[in-house]
Amino acid sequence: MNNFRKTLMAGALSCILTAGGFSFAHTVGAASETNVTTPAEVTPPAEKDQQDESRHRRHGHHGRKFVLFKDAATLLEMTEQDLKKEWKQGKSLQQIAKEKKNWDAEVFVQKLTVVQSAKIDNAVKAGKMTQQQADQMKKKLPDSLKRFTQHVYHPRQDRRLPAAHSEI
Repeated sequence: MNNFRKTLMAGALSCILTAGGFSFAHTVGAASETNVTTPAEVTPPAEKDQQDESRHRRHGHHGRKFVLFKDAATLLEMTEQDLKKEWKQGKSLQQIAKEKKNWDAEVFVQKLTVVQSAKIDNAVKAGKMTQQQADQMKKKLPDSLKRFTQHVYHPRQDRRLPAAHSEI
């Protein structure tokens, strides 16, 4: 009985040490894969716009459609920053397209649809989505792009205003 107990304890101890060794190896491997930045490498963004963009990129689903700004800017032969500046002045993308290229809303949406459809086709070829998923996206694409191009920028309400939060 005493030998059985010793054997059982030795087996349990070897299992614990083996599992601990695996977790230590995993921790060391994960630590070597992470990028550690020194304080000298970290530089604060120069402008508030850069801070806002980095803040929105971190969120999972917020601002997903703002990737379309790049395609719209390319179609309108503008930089993305210039397009966003005009958009933030209270114009919709349709109004900007009318001013820059004299395109009406349908033409602008059609051109954006062609660009986005090509991207969807490339994603299917790359195996990132199925043809069924691509067909569903393409079906919804014109209406979605029309809503996107009609959107007018509205800045968020300043939270320090008295009506923003109740102090009761």
